[in-house]
Amino acid sequence: MKKNETNFQSYEEALAFLYKAIDYEKLISYQYNASTFSLDRMVKMLEYVGNPHKSFPSIHITGTKGKGSTAIMTSTILEHAGLKTGLFTSPHLIDLKERIQINHQNIPEHDFTSTLNDLRPYIQHLRETEPSASPTFFEILTAVAMLYFKKKHVEMAVLEVGLGGRLDSTNVVIPKVSIITNVGFDHTAILGNTLSSIAHEKAGIIKQGVPVVSSVESPEALSVIEETCREKNARLYLLGRNIWIEDVHNVGGNTIGRRSRNQSPLFPPLIGRIKGGVKTCGKKNIFQNNISRGLICKIKTWRHTYPEIFLPLIGIHQAKNCALVLGALEVMREQGNISIDDETIREALAQVYCPARIEVLRENPSIILDYAHTVDSMQSLKNTLLKNFKFNKLILILGFSQDKDLDDILKEIITVGDLIIVTKSKNPRAAAPEDLYQRIEKLCGKQVEITDNTQDAVTAAKQMASKEDLICITGSAYVAGEAMQALSMSIAKQNSLI
Repeated sequence: MKKNETNFQSYEEALAFLYKAIDYEKLISYQYNASTFSLDRMVKMLEYVGNPHKSFPSIHITGTKGKGSTAIMTSTILEHAGLKTGLFTSPHLIDLKERIQINHQNIPEHDFTSTLNDLRPYIQHLRETEPSASPTFFEILTAVAMLYFKKKHVEMAVLEVGLGGRLDSTNVVIPKVSIITNVGFDHTAILGNTLSSIAHEKAGIIKQGVPVVSSVESPEALSVIEETCREKNARLYLLGRNIWIEDVHNVGGNTIGRRSRNQSPLFPPLIGRIKGGVKTCGKKNIFQNNISRGLICKIKTWRHTYPEIFLPLIGIHQAKNCALVLGALEVMREQGNISIDDETIREALAQVYCPARIEVLRENPSIILDYAHTVDSMQSLKNTLLKNFKFNKLILILGFSQDKDLDDILKEIITVGDLIIVTKSKNPRAAAPEDLYQRIEKLCGKQVEITDNTQDAVTAAKQMASKEDLICITGSAYVAGEAMQALSMSIAKQNSLI
């Protein structure tokens, strides 16, 4: 075949082309409106490649917190039910390809490159003739995901909103069911500084006649969701009204590893849960001392009860996410869109893996990775640490984006920290460690160590820690990803010396 000079010749070349697009994930401030985030621009780009988003059924998920975990749980169950399942999430921890998966396998580099090649002429034409109309970094990634899912004939796609919902590039789909997790304060400079304004943006994913499953708690936010559902003739299934968590408690703590049997991105699987207990399988996990903890839940929907569900996740808030997933599955079962038995659901949930969501990476000392970045999520993290772990000292590594409500977020966590290290990720939006230091000093007067990067912060924390201590790394997905890389390199180096 004759070489096509207009095509990318490598994955690296494709990435270089992608990174020329404007990336709002790296900008501190920008206008949030229909011209900056243009669904019309997204629709035209997808039309160019044959409207791939119309070729597969989908589940659409938004919310302030929990949407990533909810998306992963949903896709895990669908995969176990035998469906070829696409998953689109953001941001990534280490590898961009984590954002686009089929059956928990990252998109291969050659598929990413060839799919972006299909979009390249359209994008390049706009860049040369009408730069202001050319698609953004996230829009291009969304289009790549949708076209890839079409090419690979996925039978269901789970799509996580990137920002808000109403103007998000994923909002071109007409899903089988929409999920809205709880609504709280985040991105207030963009989405608004009231719960009703934020809920308005989230409610933007609600489509005519498409059922909605939600865990929204605030009356202010709920009234917006309910009104939008009435306007769209979309039936609302609400946690606490149509779906109930009848029991939930923590279990486990024994020293064995845990990973989903098909999880690919970072490290190989170590265990899978089967009927009758837990068995070891797969290759050795680089995080050898991972702790098997979790939740036992009893969840009831309007049509069924699910007793004794085991979730290998830490934090009571994950039971709420699980309840939404089960509610969405009930809707789809009633619609006849899926056929799945209770035992398959139970086995799938027992193998869920949500990286960097209060994830125990090792012990002696215990190291926990999380990326709480809102007041509510930081409160959940604090409560979970205090209720689920025993430790002598709590060593906190904190790094945030500068556009967050830093003082209120810090108030939630610094009071329980015995030693605090502040750092920053490589993302341009990262808050300066000196700024975090000054804020903490004003808030509580505790001694704080400043580090210039995540790797130095991890090294400092390990030097400070005894075997009875707990190190918690949190504040940003970017910090979490860099910490995971630093820890994996450290463990790999130790193993090579054994």
